[in-house]
Amino acid sequence: MITLKKTYSSFALFLIILISICCKQAVDTSSKNALHNKNYFVGDSILAKANYFNFLKNRKGDLVLKNQNEEYLKQYSLSENDELYITLKDNVSIKLVNEKQTDRSIVKVNLFTYVNNKKTDSIQFYRNISGDGFGNYNCLSYFNKKTNKIWQIKYFPLNPLRGNSIGIVSYTESSINVDGTIKSDSLHYLDESLDVEMEKYNLYY
Repeated sequence: MITLKKTYSSFALFLIILISICCKQAVDTSSKNALHNKNYFVGDSILAKANYFNFLKNRKGDLVLKNQNEEYLKQYSLSENDELYITLKDNVSIKLVNEKQTDRSIVKVNLFTYVNNKKTDSIQFYRNISGDGFGNYNCLSYFNKKTNKIWQIKYFPLNPLRGNSIGIVSYTESSINVDGTIKSDSLHYLDESLDVEMEKYNLYY
C-alpha cells in the first residue's frame, strides 16, 4: 500500500514538473515569436514595457538588442509586403513603408502620417546598417495603435568610443497628434556624444 502511494506521489510530481516545463516553453515561444504575426510591421511591444530600458543596462542587454534586431531584420527582409496602412482617429492614418534595398542586410522602414490622405509627417521606424565603426547602426521601434504612441531605441552595436561595446544613443517615447504631427513626449535616455555621431554620419535620414 505504501509502495503504491509512493508510486502515485512520484507520478504526480512528474506530471507537475512536465506541465511546468511545457508552460515555460510556451511562454518562451510566445516571446520569441512576438513579431510573427500579420502586424509585425508595428514592431515589438516589449519596447513599451516599464522596465525595458533598465533591463538593457544589465550585462545581457547587448544580447537582448542583438536578438531583437535579428528578428526585425528577418521579418522585414523576408516580407512579401512592403507597406502597412493603419487608419487611426480623426481622419489620421499612418503608413509603414519598407524601402527595399539590393543588400538584404540593409533595411530601412519609415512611418508616414496622413491627415485626410495628405502626407503630414514622418519618422524613421526601423534601420539596420552594416559597416565599419559607426557604420553599424540600428533603430528599433514599436507603434501602439490604442495610444498612438511610438517607442524607439537607437543604438550602435559596436561603439568604438566605448571599447566596441554596445552604445545606446537614445530611448524615446513619441505621440501622433490629431494634426498628424509626431511629437516627442519623453526622452528617457540620450547619449549626447553618440547623438553627434548620428549627425556626422547622416543616420537620421
